[in-house]
Amino acid sequence: DRPLARRQPGLGPRWWLGYRTAKSAFNRDPYARRAFHMGPHPFETLKRTDAPTTFIDEPRVPRVPKRTDMFARAQFGDLGPAVQEGAKGGHYARKAAPSMAERRMLGAFVLLQDGAPGRGPRPVDAPGNALAVKATSYFLGIDAVGISRCPDWTWYSHDATGTPIDPPHPNAISMIVDQGFETMEGASGDDWISVAQSMRAYLRFSLLGGVIAQQIRNLGYSAKAHTVLDGDVLQPPLLLLSGLGEVSRIGEVILNPFLGPRLKSGVVTTDMPLDHDKPIDFGLQAFCGACNKCARECPSGAITAGPKLMFNGYETWKSDSQKCATYRITTQGGAMCGRCMKTCPWNLEGLFAEKPFRWAAMTLPVLAPHLAKLDDRLGRGGLNPVKKWWWDLEIDDKGAYRPTPHPVNARDLQTDLDLRYEDQTLAVY
Repeated sequence: DRPLARRQPGLGPRWWLGYRTAKSAFNRDPYARRAFHMGPHPFETLKRTDAPTTFIDEPRVPRVPKRTDMFARAQFGDLGPAVQEGAKGGHYARKAAPSMAERRMLGAFVLLQDGAPGRGPRPVDAPGNALAVKATSYFLGIDAVGISRCPDWTWYSHDATGTPIDPPHPNAISMIVDQGFETMEGASGDDWISVAQSMRAYLRFSLLGGVIAQQIRNLGYSAKAHTVLDGDVLQPPLLLLSGLGEVSRIGEVILNPFLGPRLKSGVVTTDMPLDHDKPIDFGLQAFCGACNKCARECPSGAITAGPKLMFNGYETWKSDSQKCATYRITTQGGAMCGRCMKTCPWNLEGLFAEKPFRWAAMTLPVLAPHLAKLDDRLGRGGLNPVKKWWWDLEIDDKGAYRPTPHPVNARDLQTDLDLRYEDQTLAVY
């Protein structure tokens, strides 16, 4: 790098006004006029409800073992030998260089996720505890935090070893981490940076969620961080209950009004008294009902273009999880896939970064199909090669990382594809 100049150049009006970016001189510091416990995003402006916007038939939600996880099923051979080979030893994560480094650190943090409670003061002020947890989480760098009850049906029935799980904690602290708009803008969503974006966000929660869990244990309460490598809870329903998003057409992905689907989550469960947040309603059910861009752009054809269904007690747009997992594990043109997140109109700092458009999407459901079409016309979700900063490297049979010999996934939008539900074949398990 070159030495710093004696005098730095002045920042012109484009910087102050945030030309072609969601950031300006007026919002670069989200905490300039906000307390830390409120977070960087204005969740206080959202409509709160007593129940999520999609129905959960709680008495009929079955508890399932971790063995039902698609990546576990892949390793056991349920999805066939080719998928099993791609899943062996987490090859789908190891095949790209950055995610390999992140994956190793994730494994190390598993040792710090749980532990015995200390002899701390055991504060009993539930509202104060909740504010302290949120303020600390935001100070550490978590992008959004919500707190909810942790009902028995959100826990797996058996852990990875087959041991029955007796739910130990009544409260859940759900956290989400942004995967990063700038990098995703330069990607197709299923190329060689996709898995590294995921692993980066998972690693960030493993560290920061582990810090929160340890501090709660220091205060005298029991707490465990549930991560992508070692977790005993199903995170999507907890995100709904804690007010961090709504069910989206993508299916198992909970969409946040400020980050869209471009997020990874983690949960800390605890017996520390905490005030709970309420679910939110920002009009997403009407929007996703009028938009099928993610289904149209899905390279595996796993996302439904049809209506919501009831599945295992949940009202949801049910995706074909096996198609999704198979493509993510076996694609040769990249490592894993997040194309649905890449192309979603709610992948913010795009069209809906502008307040008028976000307001219209949230409050005028009749405009949803027009806003979705406008997103296409503006080319949102397409490739932006200027933002590509990484090399397309793949692990070889000797463990070295070399330029991939396969054509790289570099998909642009399929705006001419008329995807119809009656033409789809989707399996539900």
